[in-house]
Amino acid sequence: MYLSEDAIEEMGFRKYPESDELKIRFGIIKIYSLQGLVFEKDIDVKQTKIVPFDANAKLVISQSVNNGCKLLLDDEFIDDEAKFVSDKKTSPPFLLIFFREGQTRTLKGGYRQSKDGQIYTYNAFSDTTSEIRNWLNEVEPRIVSSLAVKFGTAAQRVDIVPVDQSVFGQTQENTTVINVTFSGHAVGYVTSARTVEHLNSTLDSAVRLFGDLDKNSIHHFYLAINEKDRLKGFLGFFFFIERLVNRTFKKIDHNERVEHFFNLQGRMGDASSEIVSTTFSGLRSLSQRFHWCVITVWGHLNDQDIKAFSELKKIRDRLAHGEHVNESDLPLEKARSLAVKLLDT
Repeated sequence: MYLSEDAIEEMGFRKYPESDELKIRFGIIKIYSLQGLVFEKDIDVKQTKIVPFDANAKLVISQSVNNGCKLLLDDEFIDDEAKFVSDKKTSPPFLLIFFREGQTRTLKGGYRQSKDGQIYTYNAFSDTTSEIRNWLNEVEPRIVSSLAVKFGTAAQRVDIVPVDQSVFGQTQENTTVINVTFSGHAVGYVTSARTVEHLNSTLDSAVRLFGDLDKNSIHHFYLAINEKDRLKGFLGFFFFIERLVNRTFKKIDHNERVEHFFNLQGRMGDASSEIVSTTFSGLRSLSQRFHWCVITVWGHLNDQDIKAFSELKKIRDRLAHGEHVNESDLPLEKARSLAVKLLDT
């Protein structure tokens, strides 16, 4: 919508000359609720250390949104946190992820106003979200997925639920330049208590897992963990498992694995060994490949996991063949649990 200069000035903005420049770096703060865990009761400080995930992203877990923001940004997120929690129908603890663009932008003149120690601009930057958008598409899914894997256990599910976000800039003098968007939803879970030391250790473990993930391999898993539709969630987890099985199978040194398990060289020649290894490397069905990966690579999986995979695949096949499956009967938790176990290798 186009506004006249008079209308813009009526909103409190004043036009600055182009000779008046501001150097600004934009960033985004994302707020999540960690559903399924709480801080232990008898501790004074309910927040973790700040953990960097890459050159421009860092995070913290805090009982308070504002306290977490003070650690990351030296600023608060909202004026009334109690009202914020009530309006969002959410609950602590909160995960806060802060990403700041690598490039510095220059604002020459434009409409601005200062209020409460912050600078508000009007339509000053048309491309502020390009680097942020790329980070949201390529890096954030890896961060959230690695955290979901490390915080959850077979007996205790932990979900990372989006609550809110804000895009903003900061000047070289650390003054905030406002550009805000909001989104969110919340759900309820049974929780378990964690110590700050345990949370810090889990964050360090998630950072290591983050380094092993890429945006293509984690795509379906990331979509599934935030999916409200049970069918889409089930298929998302299964697609992730399927792609991981095929990718892992292709990386196996079948000759080495066959020799390791069957010790053929001690009693048979190269030709016989090659026949056996070719037999395994030529496995085509997904079930056969899953079994071979469990035998050769995924030593932490067992017969129960193989049975779980077989059940998931049968249901996926029924869906693929057009059979009706009640959504309430979809083993979504089993699919999620196996996907998490495969990621946590």
